[in-house]
Amino acid sequence: MTSVDLAVFSTGWLLGWLLLWRTRPLPTVTHPEREPIATIIPARNEARSIGAVVDRIVAQLRPGDELVVVDDQSDDDTAVLARGHGAQVVPTEPASGWLGKPHACWHGAHATAAPTLLFIDADVRPSTQLLDDIAGVALAHPDVVVSVQPWHRTERWYEQASLLFNVTALMGSGAFTVLGERVHPTVAFGPVLAMRRRRYDEVGGHAAVRDRHTEDIGLARLAGGAVLFTGRPDTTFRMYPDGWRQLVDGWTRTIATGFRSTRWWVALAVIWWIAALAGGWFAGGLPAHDPLRAGIVYLLCALQCGVLGRRAGSIHPLTAALFPVAVAVFVLIVARSFVVAALGREVPWKGRRVRPG
Repeated sequence: MTSVDLAVFSTGWLLGWLLLWRTRPLPTVTHPEREPIATIIPARNEARSIGAVVDRIVAQLRPGDELVVVDDQSDDDTAVLARGHGAQVVPTEPASGWLGKPHACWHGAHATAAPTLLFIDADVRPSTQLLDDIAGVALAHPDVVVSVQPWHRTERWYEQASLLFNVTALMGSGAFTVLGERVHPTVAFGPVLAMRRRRYDEVGGHAAVRDRHTEDIGLARLAGGAVLFTGRPDTTFRMYPDGWRQLVDGWTRTIATGFRSTRWWVALAVIWWIAALAGGWFAGGLPAHDPLRAGIVYLLCALQCGVLGRRAGSIHPLTAALFPVAVAVFVLIVARSFVVAALGREVPWKGRRVRPG
């Protein structure tokens, strides 16, 4: 490894720490009273998870709060189960020019009246006082989006492939870097997103992002920014429980748009970090010519993947140890997402054909 190779690798490795310098949980609100909040859960074929999220929200409801599950034309028992667990269910009909989730969120917002809106995905397991905490932050930041990236629970081996995506999502937001609050995020996280209703209506709500898969980023841009938090350890989700193909199609659907929406200098730093993981440990024929140094560099990368991975989700130690495999999968899916978006092709998603980008 030449001095140039070592400098390139070391810079990339250091950037990884600087990009995800900290996690930032929602501040705990201790006030016994708060303004009402409307929780909207867009759901399509979520029979597996809808009961758990509704139960957790119902347990937090205060007088004046609203809970609506918007049934996005499910062909399973999502609506029946949601009602059985105590939610009001609002059905939707097909709408030309709209994607499913923005349409469902828009319907939910207009079926409620509380001054704060909380949009939460059906696969999220919210903390026991998420409503109190996020309502307080939204009241303190009434002109921007307030959003939480849940901590990713993985239960099967293939789900570990999401961890680098989760890590780079936190990095790409710019909210958790060593620069702290000097970086003002212009993106948001779709699984948990809150806005004051006044601001939501001012920017056009989900009608203004009706054709975007990354409607969360669109709303943050329209609102002029976001205040972002991490869910660890209390607010979690399980993203793709239905198999490897769901994971690949899910990230293909969104990752290219996410990268294009990231600040250029943050995107460049993330790419540099991934390149360091992908090539640093064997650059310049290092394993053959200096196996000891190769082993040290490899261990440094594995350690970093393990530590940063735990900030985003439940990474297995074996995943960290085999990080080159995780990096290869990440690069291939990102490349697929850019190609599919550039060619205008569609991918299957929850019984529909959708076009990324």
